[in-house]
Amino acid sequence: MRWAVLLLFALTYVGITARRLRWLPVGRPAVALIGASLLAALGQWAGPPFLGVDGALAAVELNTLGLLLGMMLVAAGLGEAGFFDVLARWLERRVRTQPKLLWLVTVGCGLLSAALVNDAVCLLAAPLVVGLARGFGVGVRPYLFAVAMGSNAGSALTLAGNPQNMLVAKLSGLTYRGYLMSAALPTVLALGATAAVLQWVFRAELGAALTTSAPGDEPVRDRPLLVVGLLALAGAVIANFLGVSLALSALVAGSVCLLAARDKAERLLHLVDWSVLLFFAALFVLVAALQRSGLPASWVAQVDADAGVLTLSGVLLVGSQLVSNVPLILLLEPWIRALPDPAHAWTVTAFVSTLAGNFTVLGSVANIIVFERAKEKVGFFEYLKVGVPVTAASLGLGLLLLR
Repeated sequence: MRWAVLLLFALTYVGITARRLRWLPVGRPAVALIGASLLAALGQWAGPPFLGVDGALAAVELNTLGLLLGMMLVAAGLGEAGFFDVLARWLERRVRTQPKLLWLVTVGCGLLSAALVNDAVCLLAAPLVVGLARGFGVGVRPYLFAVAMGSNAGSALTLAGNPQNMLVAKLSGLTYRGYLMSAALPTVLALGATAAVLQWVFRAELGAALTTSAPGDEPVRDRPLLVVGLLALAGAVIANFLGVSLALSALVAGSVCLLAARDKAERLLHLVDWSVLLFFAALFVLVAALQRSGLPASWVAQVDADAGVLTLSGVLLVGSQLVSNVPLILLLEPWIRALPDPAHAWTVTAFVSTLAGNFTVLGSVANIIVFERAKEKVGFFEYLKVGVPVTAASLGLGLLLLR
């Protein structure tokens, strides 16, 4: 029975990591939901200790999903108000060289992701960056990498920057302020390294001059919603500093944006990427089913309990590419808790698992969102040529300060 769970778990992940398969032509969220449902049904039939329906529902981490939903609503409110259009217009009027544009997109998406969640930023920024690049008459590929990789790197700054850090916050007991103090300098260094390596990798494409774009109409579509959205975001960040529940502060901020949107509230709900929330909910069930089988515990027991930062970082880097960073953290939780300095280990886990998302196109959901939203195909090995040097530089420099 344990090996049946493992087989079904593995088949589900083949479907998740692959592009649409001939024999299962559905997207990743659907594959994850199908796999989670089958594992719950299998556990219900087999009985304890395997995961059943009640166990599957209990496995869904609502704090993480609540935080993600709240920040997506805030991002949707800002997007509907014209916030991202304002930023795009500002770049359009002031930037005159491609390297400068690449740096501003990378760093800007990174800082926004630290407050708004990387998936939400990628969802809204990708199409705007495509339009910006085409308006300048230059290739879009470097800037899509800048959105994805900048968002991933910058989201390592806070425990609310991405789903895996939200999960770490729930499992570890780390405070928002305490983690920020530890991760601030390493993340700034990693974000700068990400932009620098992207400039080097795409140096040939970035040599072309930018064409001058004529200024368009005023991009602000709803000034009251824009003001309320920015205040709600600032309030959520302040609340996080004061130790308020991350999920609560995000949901309150999202609710404020819904109220401010008035008759556009349904539009904000429509802009939320519900498939991402479904995907993460299914991942929680998948990992819980595997944990109930007892196999992860036997694997973790064979790992050195006195492992240092480099060993932990290596496991996180490789594991994030195989099963994605969110389920990996759930699988490694017992081992991380058993390490000599668990508080530091959890900080390293949040930082490394985030930057590891830049290694392959499958390492982060944010990567998939960017290229699918932009309708730009990028192959696994094509992405790897950029992901390897970016991850090596950003993670290497960041760990020098985090150790």
